[in-house]
Amino acid sequence: MRKEWLKKYSLFLLVFALAIVLNACSSTNNSSNDNSVDKGDNDEKTVIRFAWWGNDERHNLTQEVIELFEEKNPDISVKTEFTSWDSYWDRLTTQAAGDNLPDLVQMSNHRLNEYISRDLVLNLNDFIDNDIINLDDVSSVHQDMNIIDNNTYAVSGGSNALAIVYNMDLFEEYDIDLDPEYTYEDLIDLQTTIPDEDLYIISYETQDEHEIFQHFARQYGERLYDEDGQLGISTETLVDFMTNLRGLIDNGIAPPFDISLEARNIEASLVASEEVLMGSYGSNQLLFAQELATANLGLMPLPIAEGAVEPGDWIRPAMSFSIASTSGTAEQEAAAKLLDFITNDLEANKIMRAERGVPISSKVREGLYSDLDETSQKQFEFLELLEDRSGGREPLPPPGQQEVQAAFERMIEEVFLGDTTIEDGAESFFNEAEQILN
Repeated sequence: MRKEWLKKYSLFLLVFALAIVLNACSSTNNSSNDNSVDKGDNDEKTVIRFAWWGNDERHNLTQEVIELFEEKNPDISVKTEFTSWDSYWDRLTTQAAGDNLPDLVQMSNHRLNEYISRDLVLNLNDFIDNDIINLDDVSSVHQDMNIIDNNTYAVSGGSNALAIVYNMDLFEEYDIDLDPEYTYEDLIDLQTTIPDEDLYIISYETQDEHEIFQHFARQYGERLYDEDGQLGISTETLVDFMTNLRGLIDNGIAPPFDISLEARNIEASLVASEEVLMGSYGSNQLLFAQELATANLGLMPLPIAEGAVEPGDWIRPAMSFSIASTSGTAEQEAAAKLLDFITNDLEANKIMRAERGVPISSKVREGLYSDLDETSQKQFEFLELLEDRSGGREPLPPPGQQEVQAAFERMIEEVFLGDTTIEDGAESFFNEAEQILN
């Protein structure tokens, strides 16, 4: 009897102990779920989640910036979520479906319209108007792609632009002096002054024909997409672009298409290997190209097309930051403070070293410039040049843009690998793109 009683009493104690443990675990989970943590003085920190894609260098630098932000804003704690580009968007899609987006989200120009159309990102105008996000030192050319109908859905995390990376050493060796207003015809003339017959003049590399066509079309007052999300280009302009490219290849100015195709990967850069004098890149990719090259590289604008009526150049966000519309009010305000910090804090930007592109704040650019290496300074100088020659805004790509771009790239391959004509390729692209967008 006594043994039976002891057995029951021992079981009671075990159940009681388990209940205490489960209750403690439940309390911990609830504390995490309501996005607040105890500071130890009856106040609570606001906890926000910040997500981005990138490589290890970006991860490490951004973590340092966050630590600095938390030191200067002790009432806010930042939880980080980062991954590679390949898995980033799948993860965000899953989080959006579960109404669980991070509070601050690194955003691509090609995806922003999709998130706006699904009411997933916040209009930031109130934060800007109330100076929680300060854009006083930001020129409109760095931000206009993020604004639709006067509503601001993102803030650029750093700017870049389409650019030509060129071999400065060979320019000096062959006494080449190209004016920034040079044309495609100048490239043809240039070939006659270079004794190296194996050296091509220009190639389309990491910024491929899809990107270069946007620059080409803008010079005739056209945009790849209009403000309503439809194609804003003419068949004539597309045919002219491909005819121009065919002429560059046939005359040995540009390498055969299959060779350029291999250079889509920056590791196979034809400029860095000195097979090509000039190649198309995003301006922020100069750093990577220079690491691969033995020659000194520089930046210049893309060529001007015959009969151009306006500049083809424009400054674009290399990437931006948006705040989730599904976040709580306190989390949104805390995310806005972090976004302002990334945009305007000089100490933070010295840590980042323009890794996400040239800072959009003129004061930050001025404060950083003297601390930068020569290659980074070239990026800053190039963006400053483009501020004075950029044309009108480029509308944000509509949902479906990725499918349209894939259709364009397939068409270009079919045309330049000899599977179809320029005219038939253009007609096929328009038919497929219109089906995608409608």
